Amino acid sequence: MTSRSQADEATAGLHGARLGHHLKMASQEILRVEAGDRLSLAVTRLTCGSQDRDMTAPLVPEPAFSVTYKLAPVDLHEFWSDGRHRHSRGFGAGTVKAVDLCEDPRSRVHGAFDGLQFYFRKDRLDEIADERGARRIEALRPSLDEPDPILGKLCEMLLAAPPGLAETNRFFVDQISLGFLTYFAESYGGMRAPAKVGSTLAPWQERRAREILQSRLAARITMADVASECGLTPSYFARAFRQTVGMSPHRFLTDLRLQEAKCYLLGSTLSLADIALLCGFGDQSYFTRVFTSTVGSSPGAWRRRMRS
Repeated sequence: MTSRSQADEATAGLHGARLGHHLKMASQEILRVEAGDRLSLAVTRLTCGSQDRDMTAPLVPEPAFSVTYKLAPVDLHEFWSDGRHRHSRGFGAGTVKAVDLCEDPRSRVHGAFDGLQFYFRKDRLDEIADERGARRIEALRPSLDEPDPILGKLCEMLLAAPPGLAETNRFFVDQISLGFLTYFAESYGGMRAPAKVGSTLAPWQERRAREILQSRLAARITMADVASECGLTPSYFARAFRQTVGMSPHRFLTDLRLQEAKCYLLGSTLSLADIALLCGFGDQSYFTRVFTSTVGSSPGAWRRRMRS
């Protein structure tokens, strides 16, 4: 019988500070995305200096995957699962390893380490596969030798994101999480949906989604909130919205917020900080970055030019 402490350990999940303690490495939570009361995706950066370590301790099995992207080369990584020695080798920068946390993974890393770990439960991949009419994924098998440049670019974007992104732009974070999970399912799990015409929103669903996004620009809205109003799951809604409207829900919401911001810039004397809050950007710094990258000039410069 599993003890309460073992059950709590499995529920906590192997990510963040618990992962760092398990591997004897410094850990920093880069991103944590929750869907309702469940963890959808956790991203942890792991670093350590050049030192040898003992084999990691046994773990309570949990139905989850751990995917690690190497930001720097690894001199030597010894790995065991289900009591069997699997490999003893080095890894190049940009390579990826996936671990099934049900299979009693044990490891020993020699030398320095710098990488990003993505933790997610298997039922999240099951949901994505079910929605696409695809076979459920039993294992993730990235190449151990070939760098993954696509995941590398996604990791660069994640590391360059401003602090507090999950608080200032939850809608975008929901899409990031879905994007990573879908990429893992397709690229490492071989998920292939049956060939068919892409799904779209029903007219009433499109109207309802537009109404919610338009009326809640300043609110902490999530993908799950809008999808629920349309009677859909978040991943199905995101795909159907893009197919129907021609852009992602996040891009659509950002455009609405920029249009509202332009109205305030031209028709009021409100400060940039106040406009950022009223339009749902969270803070002036993030508002300025989004406005500048989309419009081509900062909000202040745009306001002065349009009023001159």
